Amino acid sequence: MHFFDENFWIAVSFIVFLYFAYKPIKKAIINSLDAKINEIKDKLAQTEKIKAEAKLLLEETQKEMENFEEYKQQIINKAKASTEKLIEKRTKEMEIALTRKSEEAVKLIENEKSKITQQLRDEFTETVINLVRSYLAESKNNAVSDEEIINRFIKQKN
Repeated sequence: MHFFDENFWIAVSFIVFLYFAYKPIKKAIINSLDAKINEIKDKLAQTEKIKAEAKLLLEETQKEMENFEEYKQQIINKAKASTEKLIEKRTKEMEIALTRKSEEAVKLIENEKSKITQQLRDEFTETVINLVRSYLAESKNNAVSDEEIINRFIKQKN
């Protein structure tokens, strides 16, 4: 019978080998696949964690940008306000200075007017005195001396 020849025994041995080798190989393959699955899960979890951190970082950055824009606007508003205050202050100072200069000019004009008025009075008085002297010198009034008449006239003037 050729049924149990060496090919048969090789086939039987191979099947027995496969039967005994299947469990450890299966276990090794499953363990290897499980390790690979766990590694992929860990990498996926790390990726999700990094994604969440990146999302938080993006949100924080956006909030900081919004805060920066608000801060920038506040600085601009403060600068405008201080500039307006400075302009207002300088304008008031200029108005005060102009008013002071105007008042000084008016006082100077009044002083010059007073000086000229006094000078004109003095010239007029001197002219009148000279006219009276010449009149008295021509008329020669003997009852009152010429000097006395002039002195009376001067006293009345003052």
